[in-house]
Amino acid sequence: MFPAILIAALTLLVDQVLPTPLQAPPFESTTNGVSEIDVPDLQLLESIPNTIADYDTWFEALPGIWPGATFHNGGVNDAVRGNLPPDLIPSVLYAPGNTVFHLYQIVNSADFVIAFYGSPPNTFGVILDPDILVLMDKDTYKIVTVLDFLMYAYDHEDTSMYEMQFTYQALKWAEVENGVLYVSNAHRTYAESSNGSNGYITAIDIQTNEIIWRSQSLVSNSENFLLLEEIIISGYGFTDEDDFIYILDRSTGEVIASIPVPSSPDYFFYQNGRVYVNCYDTELIFSLN
Repeated sequence: MFPAILIAALTLLVDQVLPTPLQAPPFESTTNGVSEIDVPDLQLLESIPNTIADYDTWFEALPGIWPGATFHNGGVNDAVRGNLPPDLIPSVLYAPGNTVFHLYQIVNSADFVIAFYGSPPNTFGVILDPDILVLMDKDTYKIVTVLDFLMYAYDHEDTSMYEMQFTYQALKWAEVENGVLYVSNAHRTYAESSNGSNGYITAIDIQTNEIIWRSQSLVSNSENFLLLEEIIISGYGFTDEDDFIYILDRSTGEVIASIPVPSSPDYFFYQNGRVYVNCYDTELIFSLN
């Protein structure tokens, strides 16, 4: 182990970032008006039994390239785990006060490369509690914005200190398009542990960091969501809780449709009018009109 004074000295020799702390969000729905779009027609084409060990097969069969990769030993899905990030994306970020953040996940969004960073890995190589979101230029990987989502982790007014150890709402997925950051936060325990304050999608103006809308709770604890023309497709489910696919109006954040599914929907992929969904024990293919 290196002494703290040496670590502090070395930290001063590398570039540092200063994350912008975001204010605590509302833990209730704050939609941006009333949806005026037609409800999309999502029709089930195929339902195929699956197991948690079939992730690799599902990803290999996708008709396109998965837009993200994780860079730690957490989870069970090796299909989305990257070996090394691109050379210009740092594996570690340094901030004032000897604070160190480790790369958790990269998402190739429409307007930016998005990187999530979290706490140093534990003894199993798992990076915990990713709550730092970095927007990078798609061509140069130059850091444009560093946002701190710590205040999104808990409903601090309604969550007890005991419950906080189980209900950290980490960053799950994010997309940026036309100046709006869409981001999901969730914990992976029962909703009742946080009094139902779990599984949100939030739309944020990246120029002002102001919230445009925040969805109702329990709509997105899936590993990703789909950002399409007028809608967002997400999923929520957990063990004995109800499992649903949700369709949100991406302008207002309002839920405009919910579709029950056999088990927790974990991954979503869209290509050529088809929505591919990997649930805990079932693969689903929908047509989207």
